[in-house]
Amino acid sequence: MNTPANLKDVAEAAGVSISTASRALAGKTSISEKTRSRVQQVARELNYQPNVQARGLRSARTNIIGLTIPSLTNPYFATMAATIQERAAANGHTTLITTSNEDPEQLKQAIYSMSQMRVDGMIVVPSENSKSLLMNIQRAGTPVVLIDRELPGTPLPSYASQALPGITAAVAELTARGHTRIGYLSGPVETSTGAQRLAAFEQICAHTGTSNDFIFRGGYDVKKGWDGAQALLHRGITALIAGDSMMTFGALDYCYQHGINIGTDLAFVGFDDLVYMSLQPAPISVIDQNVVAMSEHAYDGLVRLIGGADPPDQAVVLDTTYISRASTRCTPPTTTRR
Repeated sequence: MNTPANLKDVAEAAGVSISTASRALAGKTSISEKTRSRVQQVARELNYQPNVQARGLRSARTNIIGLTIPSLTNPYFATMAATIQERAAANGHTTLITTSNEDPEQLKQAIYSMSQMRVDGMIVVPSENSKSLLMNIQRAGTPVVLIDRELPGTPLPSYASQALPGITAAVAELTARGHTRIGYLSGPVETSTGAQRLAAFEQICAHTGTSNDFIFRGGYDVKKGWDGAQALLHRGITALIAGDSMMTFGALDYCYQHGINIGTDLAFVGFDDLVYMSLQPAPISVIDQNVVAMSEHAYDGLVRLIGGADPPDQAVVLDTTYISRASTRCTPPTTTRR
């Protein structure tokens, strides 16, 4: 196992004295911006963490927890943040919220910044390349739990959903209504959620003998939902399942702007039971992760770790549920759009 970098390592790599490195990492204005930036960059590259024993000299915890999510403009993650913040406030914790914009380097910077703020613990929506940094932070004494996504092969506790039950029920309803050309908007398979949901869709298609030829591999954003809906509708699908909430919005926008009537011309299944889903002209059937329960479990798990409890032996997984509404009550039209 590699020895964690210490302050001396950072100073030597940055070409400054130990005292200068210490002041730079503390954000002291007596250090030039150029030097401060160089030292902080080296510290990030070396995954430097403050000395655990030095932290233990503090008289009390900060009562601050860190939360890093991809975006606050995504209603799913905004709900996650609001739930954790409310639960934390009720227990005397302040929540420091940072966003990564699904950018690996921004995620690393957000995690590093929270560590420098001396948070008592972190809740993180991770990416694969944040694994070593999060592991180092945990080894340095700051509890870390993962939410929404997992990092297989690490002991970091995770709180996520299992897509298979919800996707199975959605495909079952669609096939029962005669749909055989079912499209699927997939998130990035580099994330555990994207890979798991795509695998679930392919698994249920194989089980039911439904074609899985109508898959659009995209990303967790509105534009990819729009692009995917356009591509798959041109191929003649009669039903569409979106693999996350932002792609849901993009696909719906495409349909509305092109005169495609949801629940009549196209059976549609969205992801996450956000308030907007039931307010559409044809209320949208959804695969729901119950983000509120997931968020509450993650916060409670972090509090237990901060209090000294052992981490759970395995990931905490919540089953998705399928909520059927008017958007999937239609049978395939006699002619398909191309």
